[in-house]
Amino acid sequence: MSSSSPSTSPSIVSSRAPGKIILSGEQFVVLGAPAVAMAVNLYSKIEVRPSQSGRIEVTADIPLHLVGDADKGSLVGENRELLEPLRLAASATLDHLAMRDRGVHVEANCQIPSGAGLGSSASTTVATISAVAKSRRARLNREDIFKLAFIPENYLHGHPSGVDQATCIYGGIIQFKKPSKIKAITVKRPPTILVCDSGAHRSTKALVGAVVKRSQEQTDGFQSHLDEITSISNAVVKALRKEDDNELGRLMNRNHEMLRQIGVSTPDLDRLVAEALQAGALGAKLTGAGGGGCIIALCADKKDRSNIARKLRNAGGTIYNVSLDASGVK
Repeated sequence: MSSSSPSTSPSIVSSRAPGKIILSGEQFVVLGAPAVAMAVNLYSKIEVRPSQSGRIEVTADIPLHLVGDADKGSLVGENRELLEPLRLAASATLDHLAMRDRGVHVEANCQIPSGAGLGSSASTTVATISAVAKSRRARLNREDIFKLAFIPENYLHGHPSGVDQATCIYGGIIQFKKPSKIKAITVKRPPTILVCDSGAHRSTKALVGAVVKRSQEQTDGFQSHLDEITSISNAVVKALRKEDDNELGRLMNRNHEMLRQIGVSTPDLDRLVAEALQAGALGAKLTGAGGGGCIIALCADKKDRSNIARKLRNAGGTIYNVSLDASGVK
């Protein structure tokens, strides 16, 4: 559990957390199927210092201020949707530590595009929880951070599975199953992955809500989807451990086809997947909630990755050459 000390808080502390990609599972993880996710080296960094107002203040690229009640308050400005989860994360952490002093200033610097399926909200909230605790000379274990992260993630996503924050907290490659079953997958060689952003970003909450509703209306069809995705996620773990990229690519392709069938892909995403495969990718699929955002492509090696990147860039995508982040939040 956490521990805190009454000694003076340090003036400025910081934490950072990685982004994430989903190798298998996506929307189906919300319905109880396992997902396989990988932390990647795109980061959010949070700095926390005392606030002069004695309230929780949150700033990002555009400084916004908190007004009203010192504990509840409200954010003013265009980026409310981005910054309110960070205020909630800070407030939940101070509550957890039983801190009366609410005077923290949270400054967010995130290199992960928002609404792209790369875990920007989970990464920033996880880093905020860690940094606010550190500012109070408390150290939270990973289970504490995981539980606290549901408060801002619920605000943003409605009923998130927890896979995003788990990946950002633990790092590496994990298999995740609701509500909190997290299994680290040790690999000798992580897959060579290319991320391509379609440029169309969207609301995870609306997409997940639509899929949950459809699953309730089409019970039998979705049960067969859940059975198949469970088999796919288990096979992905085996392929990663065996370094069998051809099998991993085949599984990714099938997973994308299933996401297309349940209506969360888009013509743009399908086009980028097709371009990646034509350029030599071993497998390609959307990552995240869908409706826009990013695809990931599995490449045989770094030379292949640069060829595929060139083709996707010409097709209008923004490229991120990602690698495995092994450490998670720190």
